[in-house]
Amino acid sequence: MVALLVGLMAGCLVGCSTSASKADEADSTALSKAVDSSLPTITAQVVGQRSFNTQSTATGILRAPAQSKLNFRTGGTLTQIVIQNGASVKAGQLLAQLDERDGQMALRVAQDGLLDARTQRNALLAEYGHDNGDTAHVKPNALAFINYKSGYGRAQTALAKAQLDLSYTQLRAPFAGVVANLTAKPYNFITAFEPFCTLLSRAGMLVEFSVLESELPTVQMGSPVRVEVVALPGRTFGGHVTEINPLVNGQGLVLVRARLSGADSRLFEGMNARVRVAQSLGRQLVVPKSAVVERSGRKVVFTVETDADGVGRAKWHYVTILHENDTEVAISEGLKAGERVIVSGPLNLAHDAVVRELK
Repeated sequence: MVALLVGLMAGCLVGCSTSASKADEADSTALSKAVDSSLPTITAQVVGQRSFNTQSTATGILRAPAQSKLNFRTGGTLTQIVIQNGASVKAGQLLAQLDERDGQMALRVAQDGLLDARTQRNALLAEYGHDNGDTAHVKPNALAFINYKSGYGRAQTALAKAQLDLSYTQLRAPFAGVVANLTAKPYNFITAFEPFCTLLSRAGMLVEFSVLESELPTVQMGSPVRVEVVALPGRTFGGHVTEINPLVNGQGLVLVRARLSGADSRLFEGMNARVRVAQSLGRQLVVPKSAVVERSGRKVVFTVETDADGVGRAKWHYVTILHENDTEVAISEGLKAGERVIVSGPLNLAHDAVVRELK
């Protein structure tokens, strides 16, 4: 009986001890979780050297690569207009026609004059013993005298001028493009000083923008650009710098032009655009901008290091920024490749602060 009681008491003591141990372990785990949840939460990434691009951003205006205000070489009444605003035309295509009756009459008069002069020349050639207008066996000085005396040379010049004047009654496209600013109407008189229309080329649109004098080293001939047109949200056009005007204006700006790749009928002269100019600076030690904070006027980056106990600690590094763009910076001093940089988390971390890293 006594032995039975002793066994029951021993079992009770063992059970109670086990329950107490599990309770202590649960309390410890809960406490550990509570402590972990109170630590600053950060995310980190390993930094290394890679290609780094700088970016200059500017506002720009789209320009046609060729633009010409077209007008007739002579005044007259418009009898035909075969194009309209927005029409695409080919080089040499007829755009409009003036009344050509006066020109045709002048051409016939010039042709008659040349015929009369040829008759006079043939008569003089006959006097020199050359029948049927034979000029092949006439000495050059004698032929020049005959042409002058007969008026043959002047008649040829008059005919050429009449033909040229007649061609001026037609207006043709000097290059392929799109018609703009056409306001003329048929059967109205137009002078040689009035612009008939404007012809815009679309063979590789240009974007014209200005950069600060201090940003000029980042813009070079051939530098790639990305262009976002305000009127076409969501569309981006590539291109490259083709012209840098070697002059700084009174506002400290330099004019730059870039040619867009390809053609798009929705791109118009004068459209507003946002231009990003990129320049590769080779391999650099690159970190996100979110990793850089400022302390006492100096740039600081935190790395995270795990000690022997598996505890993560933030380490403070003063850094020197060599270059930057919209999202990243290139570090020249203060960091080494392979270190894990804190890219998000509290901005008020202290050196050796214990942190909890999200994996």
